[in-house]
Amino acid sequence: MISVSSSAWSAKFANNEGDVMSRQLRHSELTAKLAIEGAVAAIGGTVKGQIGIQPRVLDARQKAELGMSDIGDTLFYPIDDGGVFFHTDGAFTTIWYANGDFEKGVGALDALLKRAHPDAKQVKDETHETDPDLNLRTYDIRLPNNHLAIVDAIYPKARAAKPKFMVRVTAMARQN
Repeated sequence: MISVSSSAWSAKFANNEGDVMSRQLRHSELTAKLAIEGAVAAIGGTVKGQIGIQPRVLDARQKAELGMSDIGDTLFYPIDDGGVFFHTDGAFTTIWYANGDFEKGVGALDALLKRAHPDAKQVKDETHETDPDLNLRTYDIRLPNNHLAIVDAIYPKARAAKPKFMVRVTAMARQN
């Protein structure tokens, strides 16, 4: 899992002066948009437009500061005094932030997911397997051309010891 130190790193890296869109969206809203209108839409071939915030591409050194290896592409979307990270590697996309409005992350994701994909099936909502301070909620989204997106939301329990929110999107081929 991505280190919580990403919150300090994002505050250091954020510099969004003049970026109007980054002041209009909350962390939870941007994360939901990147997951559903970005990653899931890309799997289904239905991406429409752009997010409206210019991301910064992280280099190998910056990824290492986050505890990540230099595999795949990692972007940072500055917002308020922090930001949202977006990492893609093959069939897997991970989107996360620490602090911000972390307690609203799962609600924002659920709302956008249900609007965009009303037939999505929630298949799991339980304590995270390796971290009892977090919950894991999983959705299966059937997409055109026999594609399937599995969306995992990892979010803190009611009394958050870890102020972070993460979404993993996995692309799969569906067999009828």
